[in-house]
Amino acid sequence: MLTERQSHILEFVISEHVDTAEAVGSAFIGRKYKLSVSPATIRSEMAELESQGYLRQPHTSAGRIPTGKGYRFYVERLMHEEDLPLEAQQTIRHQFHQVVRGQEALVHLAASILAQAVENAAVVTAPHTIASHIKHLELVSLHDRTVLLVLVMDQVQLKQQIFSLEEPCTQDELSATAGRLNHLFGGATVEQIESNQTELPPVERQVMDLVIAIMRASDEAGFDDARMDGLQHILSQPEFVGNDRALALLELLDGPNLTRLIPLQALALPGVAVFIGGENPRLAEASEPNKPAKALISPRSNVPLWFMSPIISASTVGYVVSYVDRLTSA
Repeated sequence: MLTERQSHILEFVISEHVDTAEAVGSAFIGRKYKLSVSPATIRSEMAELESQGYLRQPHTSAGRIPTGKGYRFYVERLMHEEDLPLEAQQTIRHQFHQVVRGQEALVHLAASILAQAVENAAVVTAPHTIASHIKHLELVSLHDRTVLLVLVMDQVQLKQQIFSLEEPCTQDELSATAGRLNHLFGGATVEQIESNQTELPPVERQVMDLVIAIMRASDEAGFDDARMDGLQHILSQPEFVGNDRALALLELLDGPNLTRLIPLQALALPGVAVFIGGENPRLAEASEPNKPAKALISPRSNVPLWFMSPIISASTVGYVVSYVDRLTSA
């Protein structure tokens, strides 16, 4: 547990490091924030923060920089969500009401609104659940033992696959089989199917084994195409000016990579979640060795849009969380 003074010093170090990308010294903290303690006391407190894993010293003669643990403490203990002004809330509602309805249009608009509002990068994808559910399945006889499985899952996912039965079945028999399976497993997840298929006849078990394979592949596939806006805001961040890290970040954010940046575990979390540095390994690739990327990923699990700002100022995290929360409710 940190003391009040240690919490304040950690907050000052995070704020300065995020703004400058430089190590922060005790003398600077004392001068800028006019602390009523000696530089030696500040050094001692920073050394204690380092020993507890909240700060680290990149070089022997340098100041300190935050660790992932330090950023996490800031988000959980020091950050305050800000109420959005009524004008901002009305603007969000107005912009969404003006756009032509359709998932692609909404995704593009959401990315643009968020990037502009928080002056940072935003990535938005369409919905993705953490576990698919069966809505309906059909079995269509194609030839002798050859059957077409048509599987409809939630979020209007439709999958088709041709397979061969061990014994021939008529279309009437296949329709009856599909009806029984819909009755038994309608709305079920992979785990629920696996726990209830032990007593199935061979044909029904073969069908459900195929259904499980399709659903599991869908659950593990990640997000669909994403829309990104505000890249220019990232490139103006101090850690990406005049070095090779900007190129590494651009490669990381290249089109096919975008959806892999969003952690699937976010889908299990309620409300808006913040992921920092190594908590999302793909984003951490753009950081210096052992230095967590300053990252905010903020999904809301019960709405159809997901947001990410790869680099964000510590002083604006609370505002962004509030803005994302409001935007996903629009």
